[in-house]
Amino acid sequence: MKDNWIKHKADSLVGSFYDQQSSQFQQEGFETTLSFGTAGIRGQFGLGPGRLNRYTIQRLALGIAYYLQDNMAQPSIVIHYDIRHLSAEFADIIAHILASHHIKVYVSDTYQTTPQLSYAVRYLQTSAGIMITASHNPKDYNGIKVYGADGAQIDDVASLEVAKYIEQLDDPLHLDIELNETLIKENILPLPKDINQYYFAEINQLIGDIPPSNLNVVYTSLHGTGTPIIPKVLSHLHFNNIELVDAQCKIDPDFSSVKSANPEEHEAFDLAIKQAQYSKADLIIATDPDVDRMGFVERDHDGHIHYFNGSEIGALMIKYLVDYRTLPKQPVMIQSIVSGELGKRFAKQHGVTVKEVLIGFKFIAKAIRELREDETFIFAYEESYGYLAGEFVRDKDAIQVVPLVIKYASILKNEGKTLHDALTDIYEEVGYYRDQPTSKIFEGQKGQQEIATLMEYLRQHIPDTLGGLKVIAVEDYQSQKRINRRDDKVEAISLPKSNVIRLIFEEGFVALRPSGTEPKLKFYLSLNVDDFEQVSKAIYHYIFNNSEPNA
Repeated sequence: MKDNWIKHKADSLVGSFYDQQSSQFQQEGFETTLSFGTAGIRGQFGLGPGRLNRYTIQRLALGIAYYLQDNMAQPSIVIHYDIRHLSAEFADIIAHILASHHIKVYVSDTYQTTPQLSYAVRYLQTSAGIMITASHNPKDYNGIKVYGADGAQIDDVASLEVAKYIEQLDDPLHLDIELNETLIKENILPLPKDINQYYFAEINQLIGDIPPSNLNVVYTSLHGTGTPIIPKVLSHLHFNNIELVDAQCKIDPDFSSVKSANPEEHEAFDLAIKQAQYSKADLIIATDPDVDRMGFVERDHDGHIHYFNGSEIGALMIKYLVDYRTLPKQPVMIQSIVSGELGKRFAKQHGVTVKEVLIGFKFIAKAIRELREDETFIFAYEESYGYLAGEFVRDKDAIQVVPLVIKYASILKNEGKTLHDALTDIYEEVGYYRDQPTSKIFEGQKGQQEIATLMEYLRQHIPDTLGGLKVIAVEDYQSQKRINRRDDKVEAISLPKSNVIRLIFEEGFVALRPSGTEPKLKFYLSLNVDDFEQVSKAIYHYIFNNSEPNA
């Protein structure tokens, strides 16, 4: 197999990546196969069926083409791509194959964001959408996410169906691909030029004008697609007190100035904070490369820096809506089951119904779709820095949430307050719930088995107390059962099956789940306790047998 792939290296698009890889990493590409998982694939460049290259992308595109042909009467699709290496080339390959199979394809002539893809699918009423991105993964990664007609990532049922079509195609090097130039010219269409204006209009209506203030903002797109769209949206809302971090607002698929282009990581803000300290800006905002996630840091008048985690940002957005917006009669907030207690408890205290869903924004989109007629969606978030305020998009959307944050900060600035002050108010009202998501890496096939063994062991050996806290309920989303430890009553969990365990205390919860995209076991804490560090360490050591987190 390897020799055959080497013969195709020149046309693979990834020869330069392959040549720089270790022999072990190269070999792994020939021994594995890229699998289509929940809504898509994500992987590293290289040769072989286990890496991203021209041939594995052709296999994916052909499988999607067969799926759309068999399941849609007149299939159509939107394809967007970000600034990563080979994103545009992969978009071109996929578009040509789909068009040759009588599928109408709208393709942008430049890079776009993930929220814009979701909006475009809904606006153009296409059968599906494809976003080529690896979000905030390292530079040698890329991926393909598939969206349904509602603009949300396809659900597990559809993902399994698409995977079946792809798996029927065995050898990526010997696919029956016939590109029809007549069909390509007929079916590949440019993205309508006015689509962004309609998207901006939706955001304008959602946010409203940002009030005049002397709030100053530093913004970094971390080398991604956030510029020019974030400054443009803010300008539409009459906010121009924004400085760009020039070195990071230039397109760079190598993400040269950051260790990780991820607003969850404090290091991603270092350059922007340095600029903010010099210019005495109040707020520092970062978006990830495809602009579905965002985070912010606040600088107070003494120059002190305050970081905010994803759950805190979600809670602040709910506080803004409660304090400064007129809520509908039946307001609904949606969050994932690991997104912390703070926002949920604050929302409930103010008459907002809270719906919890599995991890993944496709489940939030499904919950929006299933709201009753008398219920009104107001906000959704995940602790991993993904937020949604307007349902005209059905995925995480930093483009609409960045101006929402700035509007709230502007209002507070005019009142002599800060976002940190507002967060303190939330803590004083509902309790000091601290969130600490961590993870432990388990490398290779052995690591996957270790994760499975650990999860199964925990299911069978849950103690009465953990870290000095009494376990009052156990939620196992694999068996879809909730066991109340007080009376041993068993309740059914109505959410789909998922390999997640959540232990409930009076003081909050701890949850564990294997990562869907990385060799990690993810560990979430949300607790209101005085000695958080000691308690969290005791819980972690019990679960991981006295080992330390490494990610």
